[in-house]
Amino acid sequence: MTLATGECERLAAPAKLNLCLQITGRRADGYHLVDSVVVFTDFGDSLTVRPAGGNGGTDSLDITGPFAAAIADDAENICLRAIRRYRDAGGMIGPLSVTLDKHIPVGAGLGGGSSNAAAILRYLDRHAATRIDPDAMRGLALDLGADVPVCLAGVARHMTGIGEQLRPLDSVPHGHVVLARPEASLSTIAVFREFARTRPGVGMPRDLPPPPADPARIMRRGNDLAEAARHLCPDIGDVIDLLAECEGAEGVQMSGSGSACFALFQDARLASAAAGHLTMQGQWAVATAF
Repeated sequence: MTLATGECERLAAPAKLNLCLQITGRRADGYHLVDSVVVFTDFGDSLTVRPAGGNGGTDSLDITGPFAAAIADDAENICLRAIRRYRDAGGMIGPLSVTLDKHIPVGAGLGGGSSNAAAILRYLDRHAATRIDPDAMRGLALDLGADVPVCLAGVARHMTGIGEQLRPLDSVPHGHVVLARPEASLSTIAVFREFARTRPGVGMPRDLPPPPADPARIMRRGNDLAEAARHLCPDIGDVIDLLAECEGAEGVQMSGSGSACFALFQDARLASAAAGHLTMQGQWAVATAF
């Protein structure tokens, strides 16, 4: 379905959480293999997309929201790259005007950029005059970033490989969480390099048993990147300690390659109280659910 000039559509781009993340090996090309349970929260970014018939035939991106400044100078924003590469893969769609309302912190391991790109790809798949086939779409998603395929799926998945192998879960985990982060962004590449430096023995791939259904039990599997991330950003440890001290916190974990962390709670009331407690102490914190 194509849209008329000026007709806009609002897209959700939810934050991604890695309830656990294990490094299970390393490929010959240096890419690490992962085993992770990924869920998506009610909290996230939003995008507004409309055909841009009056802007000279070029795509445009405006960025608003509390974390707009962190990516304001990124001329190669992943949203624009997704549109360009979709066309390169054979998709046909006219110029687009995109407004990104940025609420997910940048460099936090919450998959903000990947979720933005996935939202754009879903839009293109609905509205392109000529669509690309599903295999090409999956390849394009992985080319944009290791987390883009799971964000394109948009639902809880057991993720393996370098992020491209996705399996449905026998029982989809649900829960209430508080997201929190220090005033620091982390480069995923830098965290993996630090992990490789401190854990040089990771080599031959290994298989892990299927993940449990209960989110607290999933979280107890841990995050193998946490030590490397804390070495690069010691403040992560302080955020973890603050979350663990909150009433009702059932488990605390770092998401992805950091710097954001999260705590699991039994209900929305406890999560909201904990987020308020952290905010009063000057921390960025959000209560949400997955």
